[in-house]
Amino acid sequence: MHPGWPGLILLGYLIGIITGLFGIGGGFLLTPSLKIIFHVSYPVAIGSSLLQIFCTSLFSAYKHWQHKKLDTKMGALTAAGSLIGAEGGVRLLRFFTAQQPVALGGQSVLLADLIISLGFLMFLLPTAVFMYREACASRQRGTDEPQSELWNCIKNCQWPPLAAFEQSHILSLSIWMPILLSLSVGLLTGLLGIGGGFISFPLLVYCLGMPTKTAVGTSTLQVLAASGYGAFRYIQAGNVDFLLVLLMLLGSTLGVRTGVRLSRRINACDTRTYFSGLLVVAVLLIVYDLLKCFIR
Repeated sequence: MHPGWPGLILLGYLIGIITGLFGIGGGFLLTPSLKIIFHVSYPVAIGSSLLQIFCTSLFSAYKHWQHKKLDTKMGALTAAGSLIGAEGGVRLLRFFTAQQPVALGGQSVLLADLIISLGFLMFLLPTAVFMYREACASRQRGTDEPQSELWNCIKNCQWPPLAAFEQSHILSLSIWMPILLSLSVGLLTGLLGIGGGFISFPLLVYCLGMPTKTAVGTSTLQVLAASGYGAFRYIQAGNVDFLLVLLMLLGSTLGVRTGVRLSRRINACDTRTYFSGLLVVAVLLIVYDLLKCFIR
């Protein structure tokens, strides 16, 4: 039995709640937690996170589909783009892992570790600030859903072929828009060991104009495809700890049920506010890990 098994089960439970509530894999929190708290190397933490995210997202996607909060047509398009991007991310990580360590604060740090930590910060912090400010603005207007100028620009790009997404109340949209946006999500999946939901969820809401509740379920489907492919590639490389994944899954199975129930009770505006707060927690965890290099 893994010496940290109680903590791993608890971590899995918390990630399960996040998956069910926000439609994300929780890899932006799971991967740094495995590295910082449980001292798992980044390659193994990434591979194990992806496999755990895949299994958790599979259950979460089914629960959201049951509650008719999943746009399968949109999910299929974004999943296709994510798969292509994930391969690029895996190759990038392999390249960084092969490089020599760098000096940071008088300590020798692996280049891959530094790139991954900075990559998390570069995406997490701006996304958290933007979503919090937008949610506050929506609350002041007395509306649940955001008014996105970016969505107005994207829907005017009528590059054929066009499609309607009835579940998301989108009458006409170029299919290239969700595919291109999901390429970036896939790249982050392969490089950072995340399902990509923390980027996918805001993209679906602000760029594609999906209702928040539907975006939660649809994001889960995209995370499922991207994390599944990423996990397969890391298993091939021998960078997955199956016992560690099993322990986390024991907790996440229960956590998903809790998260899905919560998602039905919390309004759309509060969902985005809580999501931004969760991103800040991940940012603080990564900053703490970086500061340790200077404190030693």
